[in-house]
Amino acid sequence: MGGTVKHIKEKVQMRQIFSMLLTLLLMLVIAVCLTGNRQSTKPIEEVAEPVLAAFADTRTTESPGRMLKKYYGLNPEDYQDVILYFPLTNMDAEELLIIRLADPSQAEEVREAIRLRQQTQIGIYENYAPEQLALCEQAVIDICGNYVLYVVYEQASEIDRIFRSSL
Repeated sequence: MGGTVKHIKEKVQMRQIFSMLLTLLLMLVIAVCLTGNRQSTKPIEEVAEPVLAAFADTRTTESPGRMLKKYYGLNPEDYQDVILYFPLTNMDAEELLIIRLADPSQAEEVREAIRLRQQTQIGIYENYAPEQLALCEQAVIDICGNYVLYVVYEQASEIDRIFRSSL
């Protein structure tokens, strides 16, 4: 009889543990959903300032909106704000793009345009510039709510960390 009571207590304890784990998992999923795609109200200048300070690449220059259309196939007027830093020469791959989306539904279109740009650059550099090719292959594409970052740079991961913290 004592074994049956002990067995019942063990079952109850296992159910309690399972219930607590399930509750923790649910809380984690809710937290990720609530924070994963938040919209930033910061102006692009505030987001870009620390990013540009870390990017500080003298081989790039701020580019007019027509370059976004030419190289990404995106119309700058379709977005709330755009900042694009582009290489001064074709021999360099460093590039920085920050877009503040007008609507979150634009995110996939922008991601695809960036992927196409990245693949084009990889195709260009793969035959003659291994250093530039490596930069292109390790580029970061990050979409955080209503902001998009694309960075081709030696410290691309660090730029991404700064970008996320500036939001």
